[in-house]
Amino acid sequence: MRFLKTLAMAVMGVVLGTAAVGAHAQVTAYAPGQGAVNSVAVNIDVKASVSGRCGFATGGAPSGALSQTDFDQTGFSRDFGISLNCTVASRIAVSSRNGGLLADGASAPGYAVTAPYQVALRMVGDNGATAEAACAADKLGTAGGCTFAGTASQSNGLRLPAASTRANGSYLRVSAPAYTGAAPLVAGRYADTLTVTVSIAP
Repeated sequence: MRFLKTLAMAVMGVVLGTAAVGAHAQVTAYAPGQGAVNSVAVNIDVKASVSGRCGFATGGAPSGALSQTDFDQTGFSRDFGISLNCTVASRIAVSSRNGGLLADGASAPGYAVTAPYQVALRMVGDNGATAEAACAADKLGTAGGCTFAGTASQSNGLRLPAASTRANGSYLRVSAPAYTGAAPLVAGRYADTLTVTVSIAP
């Protein structure tokens, strides 16, 4: 009996936040023919702002698919690289559509139709700062019990406390050992979809 599972990744980015900078300029004006005798000092306040940006770098969103036969006997592991374009601290979050690898066929008495697996994140900043965590796929619901479950926001997701604007070795890893559940898995094709989001973090 052969088993096959496919994992697809979807991504989107969020940009939030603003940082302000100030500058001053001084201009001295002279009336024609009068030289410095008629000099006038004018103070002009110049203010500008630069928005912090945060998203996936071009081509840096984790994406792809994993296809493997007999994963229940062999297990699996694959890394999907991540490159951010975040000039400030960021948060990244992951949600799972099925909460595990779900069979595409009908269930059968005495057989399981969902196979568990793990999702791990490792994020690296430009200055070498790191953030990492791992969770079971069944904890990756929008209100799941995982550090990075759901949708990234300023208060939700794994927090990387530094800018990340280069390919620093960040990745999302999906893995599972050989299946050891009490009920054997029903024959068929197994799949899940992970959605990865990123946000500015305070």
